[in-house]
Amino acid sequence: MFDFITTDSFDIEKTNQYKLSIQVSLDGFSFLSVQPSENKIVACKNTPLNISNEKLIARHLKEWLETEDFLRNPFKEVSVFIFSEKFTIIPNEFFSDEYSGDLASVLFEQNTDYTLIENKVESINAHLHFPVLTKIFEVLQLYFTNAQYFHPLTKLLQIPLFINKRNRSVIITFKNYFYLIVLRNNHLLLANSFQISHHNDLVYNIINTFQQLETARSETDLFIADVFTDNTEIIRLLKPYFENIMPLKTDELVVNSEITTNRFLLCITQN
Repeated sequence: MFDFITTDSFDIEKTNQYKLSIQVSLDGFSFLSVQPSENKIVACKNTPLNISNEKLIARHLKEWLETEDFLRNPFKEVSVFIFSEKFTIIPNEFFSDEYSGDLASVLFEQNTDYTLIENKVESINAHLHFPVLTKIFEVLQLYFTNAQYFHPLTKLLQIPLFINKRNRSVIITFKNYFYLIVLRNNHLLLANSFQISHHNDLVYNIINTFQQLETARSETDLFIADVFTDNTEIIRLLKPYFENIMPLKTDELVVNSEITTNRFLLCITQN
């Protein structure tokens, strides 16, 4: 069993004062609960899994939710972050409510098995669309009728990071793929996902992408986060290619950030 961690200030009778964030991915599930008035984590749990494909997520998710009694309580706010490889970002000047569904269907080759979710990304004046298997969405709605659903990049793109260089890049790694964001002078150049079977694939795709974008790695602050495991190995592999590389820091977001090892969920939860 994976530990359900609570702090001294945790009170099961006061969950209606807590914000709850849930992470759903092929690498597993997690939740994080924050007392916003005190800016403290009050409860969290990580459940790493190795789910072989997207169509099996709903079954594993239902089993997980059935075992987590804590999640049956009422919460002040519930945010669900669904980690999907497929997404598209549409600038506001090209966005239309009338045609957004048709455009997304063409981009994703979407069918009736999927529910399209739309997020606004105010920091870049755009909308992010991503498809979620309807079975996953239905399982979540059974437990969280008023939840808000986000792609993690929606929140990540809005996190203000102090940088020394004119370029900023963020890498989020999983077992079989990773997200890469590249910005120049706070203007988004790229946000994409890349499949990987080995760490060398990650290094190749990152170096190749920077070359295609004609973006100097020496003028880039690179932030790295791993959702469930330590990112030390990724940092070691990329250090020969970037002068400024560091973990995605979240310590300033809550007063007791040491409670959780899932720094990325903490980061997007508090943004």
